[in-house]
Amino acid sequence: MATTSSPQTPGTLCAVPGEDASSTALIQRGVEIGALVAEYLATAGAAALRVLATVVNETPIEGTAFDQVEALGAFEYLKSAASARQADLACAHEDAVIASRKSAGVREKNPSWGIGAEVALVLRQPRCSGVEFLHLSRVISRDLPLTRAAVGDDTITFHQAEIVARGVRHLKKENQLLIEELLLTDCPRCFSGGDALLRESIHQWALLLEPELEEDSEQKALAGRYLHVYRFDAYRMRIDGLVPVEYGAAILQVLAREEGRGQAAGDERNRGQLAADYFLTSMTGFKDHENMRVRLNLVMTEGTFFTGGGEPALIPGYGYISADRSRKLLLGTWQHPEDIEVVRLYTAPGTGDLVAMDSKARVISGKLKWFVMLRDQHCRTPGCNGLIREIDHVVQAARGGLSSVENLDGRCRSCNATKESPGWVEETIPGVRHGLRVTTSSGQMYESVAPRLPGLVEQLLWRLTADRAASPVAKDRDKA
Repeated sequence: MATTSSPQTPGTLCAVPGEDASSTALIQRGVEIGALVAEYLATAGAAALRVLATVVNETPIEGTAFDQVEALGAFEYLKSAASARQADLACAHEDAVIASRKSAGVREKNPSWGIGAEVALVLRQPRCSGVEFLHLSRVISRDLPLTRAAVGDDTITFHQAEIVARGVRHLKKENQLLIEELLLTDCPRCFSGGDALLRESIHQWALLLEPELEEDSEQKALAGRYLHVYRFDAYRMRIDGLVPVEYGAAILQVLAREEGRGQAAGDERNRGQLAADYFLTSMTGFKDHENMRVRLNLVMTEGTFFTGGGEPALIPGYGYISADRSRKLLLGTWQHPEDIEVVRLYTAPGTGDLVAMDSKARVISGKLKWFVMLRDQHCRTPGCNGLIREIDHVVQAARGGLSSVENLDGRCRSCNATKESPGWVEETIPGVRHGLRVTTSSGQMYESVAPRLPGLVEQLLWRLTADRAASPVAKDRDKA
């Protein structure tokens, strides 16, 4: 049975058995396809959106070069429209939760607590990104009507709308609306000139309208300074941070001086290498960067160490290294012994689990804290992957949760605090590797499993190889 519209009443949907339900036939019978899709989305809700996403993802890539570029632009419009609608939904969800909490007398001083974290979970992003998205959504959907409308009619992209929101969200309401009107009516070239021009234009007008913003920005830059060091790939670490402009200028001057000295002395290192080595020497005091005293936690299987196995070892907080490199770290060579203090940890055969530990103390410290940090490696909230700052009881101690390895996990500070939101529940999931289930205030459920440790990879590869060898489909594919 097909769902079409009657020829007598164009646009009205009715069931007509046996009739052609193709888009061409529907259009010929007077059906407005846009209205049909809109009705389907309105009645089926989120399920319809997932069907639409599947259809869009399977759209054939055909046509001329012009058609393909046109499709790229159309998909950008679709992406921006979807993002803008996400912003509207995030705000609507926040309004509903706040209203519910106020009526129940819960979290009255901060009724929006935890909503950004729930948005982050459903968007599969770290908590800070979800909170930022919610903040920008408020500005775009509630405070900037012209900007929101411009995204809806494909005048600007949602990315450009976010730039506008970031630039004006600290201004007074009347100034936000004035800058928005200037951008979209008098100076549309700002959107065609690139992101840098757009930011500069907004900043220029903001300083003109609210000159006191300059002093506030300087204070925020000083208070918000930070430095992060994290893994970039298997062989490098990235140093990232933000500092006030005077800090940055001083750093640039010192690095330029040291680079000039090195090149004047005929040093074979390039300017980037000179800067990196000087930074390391200044930070650590080590002048020989190839022979430094370092303490490493190294997680490996006994086979990797004793029998020359090939399974990679893990350095928590950094990542995996090859089996051969891990043995060199432990043993060194007679020509170049490594000056590294290595703490070796073994995983149980067949499971990849570290040996379990327990404690009766509510405040987790010592070896138990160290154990959980080694096992979890990053914040265990789905999608977060932040640095572990606190050891958390999955089921809170106040609810009878034990200080055991099974009921402990590593969290960043913000995620650990978020779980105290009204209606937020977490529980452990029995299994080979430590698992936990998060049920948010709205009833959505997410699961997190501890990352694999050495001891499982070789078995998984062996099993995959065996399955492929036994599969006729895989054999035929390999022959082809």
